[in-house]
Amino acid sequence: MVIKNHFINTYYFKRALKSILILGLLVFIIQPAWAQNDEENSYPDLKPAGFIQGYFSASDLAEVPSSFSMKRARLGFKGSISKNIQLNFIGGTVEPPNNAPALVNAFADFTLDPLFNIRAGQFIVPFGLEGPEPIIKNPAIQRAFSTRNMNTFRMFRDIGVMAYGEHSYVNYSVAVVNGSGANVIENLYQKDVLGRFDFTLAGGLMAGVSGHIGTFGNTNEQLSQQRWGAHAEYKNAPLQLRGELIFHNRETPANSWDQSRGGYFLGKYEIGDKWEAIGRWDYHEPDTPDNIYQGLTLGTNYQLSGLSSLSLNGTAYTEDDANTLHYRMNVQLQLVL
Repeated sequence: MVIKNHFINTYYFKRALKSILILGLLVFIIQPAWAQNDEENSYPDLKPAGFIQGYFSASDLAEVPSSFSMKRARLGFKGSISKNIQLNFIGGTVEPPNNAPALVNAFADFTLDPLFNIRAGQFIVPFGLEGPEPIIKNPAIQRAFSTRNMNTFRMFRDIGVMAYGEHSYVNYSVAVVNGSGANVIENLYQKDVLGRFDFTLAGGLMAGVSGHIGTFGNTNEQLSQQRWGAHAEYKNAPLQLRGELIFHNRETPANSWDQSRGGYFLGKYEIGDKWEAIGRWDYHEPDTPDNIYQGLTLGTNYQLSGLSSLSLNGTAYTEDDANTLHYRMNVQLQLVL
């Protein structure tokens, strides 16, 4: 049955991906004619988008050999097809360690009013601070350990619909999604609901909260899960500070709950026009206290052009056994269209 479901999921995913690729090709073909019919606004206005991240990693662990890899490589297009409709279609390798090519973004934005807009398709879900931020904008090479391990969605994305907007000092995003993650056919009747609310305070300070209520499992045994988060960020060049706390509760078949928590604190300081220094402390405590993770990352970024950069991160961390200190070094060349 597992094998059969796997082939069914693969079949429908390939059909969906093929349809989207054909749609994207048609958009590019008809773009010149469309633009002629609306010369005043020059729609559609679609531009290529993408990036590559070349990666080198070395560790003190003998079972983890030093290696070069292409961490991520993505390409697609984004832009407007009318005054109030924007498209974003990106494909490529997904989040490591599963680097198989897949659909990444495929959504449309309907911008109706600053107070209320709609996004539909496959998109990054609105939970937390680091999760919804495109990885190419993250000050460190990787998202924090706690962010990655307490995320319940493939590529931090899912398929559904989201309402978002802003008013004065408040921004909000509320989404209803399948709950199965990106490129996965839904097998549960109940959908997941996520929301994020940000409050802009004085002097470059922002604080916010996030929530996620959903289910996991299968149609025969649906179990509940909840995630709650709080975050804050201070930006006043050349200094940037940010931090998050996340709590995750999962129901077990024995009618009890597994609870985990985590968080991080990150600082970035700009040195001139090209250089940045970063530091991050990271903590993750799963439901089994023996597997607590603590890590300290120090690094530097050299800005090549725009979001293109060369980065070096060194991390000292403890995991499983708090008495054993491990080391890891990552170097990344990021090139962005």
